[in-house]
Amino acid sequence: MVEYAAMGWDECLTELLVELGDRGLVATVKMDGERQRGRWTVLVSGKPLDAEPGQWTPPVRWDGDDLDAGLSWVMAALQERVPGLLD
Repeated sequence: MVEYAAMGWDECLTELLVELGDRGLVATVKMDGERQRGRWTVLVSGKPLDAEPGQWTPPVRWDGDDLDAGLSWVMAALQERVPGLLD
């Protein structure tokens, strides 16, 4: 896996989203200009996150104002939830 945090998220967001998609995940990055706080949302879902085959598991979701911090948090959460997914 590319060391995204070392590159800076602004340099590699597209590459990261493609990599997540290649692993069967659905990833969304949203900026909500109508919110005063927590304007960014990062959401990752998909079958690789399911604990048991055929059993739905909640997505990984983060809301906040610092997109870099949010992307780092989501990547750490994904690695914790599915070890080896992003190797």
